[in-house]
Amino acid sequence: MSSLALAACASPKPSGQVLTLATGPEGAVFREIGAAYADAVNASWPAGEMLVRDTASSLENAQLLSSGEVDAALINVDVAAEFEGEIVALARVFDSVLHLVVPEDSDITDLRGLQGKTIAGGLELSGTRFTTSAILDELGVEADYVSLSQADSVAALAGGAVEAAARLTGMPTPAIREIGAGQRVRFIDLGANAEHLIDRFSLVYFPVTIPSTMYEGLQAATTLAVPTVLAVRPGMTDSLAEFLTACLFDNADALSHVRPEAGQVNPRTGAGTTPIALHPGAAGWFRANKP
Repeated sequence: MSSLALAACASPKPSGQVLTLATGPEGAVFREIGAAYADAVNASWPAGEMLVRDTASSLENAQLLSSGEVDAALINVDVAAEFEGEIVALARVFDSVLHLVVPEDSDITDLRGLQGKTIAGGLELSGTRFTTSAILDELGVEADYVSLSQADSVAALAGGAVEAAARLTGMPTPAIREIGAGQRVRFIDLGANAEHLIDRFSLVYFPVTIPSTMYEGLQAATTLAVPTVLAVRPGMTDSLAEFLTACLFDNADALSHVRPEAGQVNPRTGAGTTPIALHPGAAGWFRANKP
């Protein structure tokens, strides 16, 4: 268990269960927040246990959850919407922001400029790959995706092995900070494409601005974000779902010390999981804990 100051949550019944939480790859927000959350659950659940499974991230997590190979997962709502009826949410955790980075002297100025380009587009079953593919497909843009981790994407862009790098992650993210600090790069501004994409994907994506103060050396840019939820299957008992929801919010402060993105964990916004339905146990927790 971690050394964080974790809050106690009312332990669920029956006891003796072992749950598995699907998280993400090395260095990812999903993995780090997921591991800290599992610590919080275990600290309050002496008769049960939550294990962590490292994955490629959102799409693999949804597949594992849908098939029953894991019991809970961090999933972006655009991915979860593809599994209607198989996945429900306990809470909105944070918003994942699309970062698209190119060399400063690149001729790419908007998403259509990625036509025929080579992109470090995340691992094949990641949320980065799913979302980047979805928005480029909508615009009729065909790109050549290379499956790389966050760290390897940085190296590939620096070495000229790819023409752009995509990351769908919390903000700020260390991989993008490393790019901005060490290279002459810039963000692709999605302002020219945002209106069409928001109209098309209004339930899952929304526009955000990456401020110039977020990453040293990188200018502000308009991009898209998607809510990330803590998800389970509909058949989970109400008492267990309520316990897992309580552990998230009771330990929000501790989680934010692991990754700043967890500072978004808030009961005022936590029920905003549209288009993914809340589990009845989670909905009960929100009714009982109105801010």
